[in-house]
Amino acid sequence: MILLALYAIAVGIAVADDVFHLGLFPTDLEREVRDLIRKLDGPEEAARREAADKLVRDGDAFVVVPALIRVLDSPSDQTRSLAADCLRRIAGTTNDYDPAAPAAARRAAIARWRQWWRENDRRF
Repeated sequence: MILLALYAIAVGIAVADDVFHLGLFPTDLEREVRDLIRKLDGPEEAARREAADKLVRDGDAFVVVPALIRVLDSPSDQTRSLAADCLRRIAGTTNDYDPAAPAAARRAAIARWRQWWRENDRRF
């Protein structure tokens, strides 16, 4: 009986993780996207460009776009710029995000990106 209860709880958590994208049980794709996102901030230009190209070319937009939107708030100018370029290539818009803008302007643009994703995620 206890095993059945534990199994039911585990299934419930897994379903909630899948539905609400909590990240408790990341998929292989989510792990790969996280690794590529980390590479955007690496020291080597070629590796950063390769990671950006792979995110755009091979990534599942449902996983990649929200991750890139989060990266728009990175402390690194180069990382923000690469993330913005990836989003532009995927979405075909910039949502008036400028990676070199002051923090307040970037936050406003990130809010526009989040709103845009909520309105457009079904297209991808």
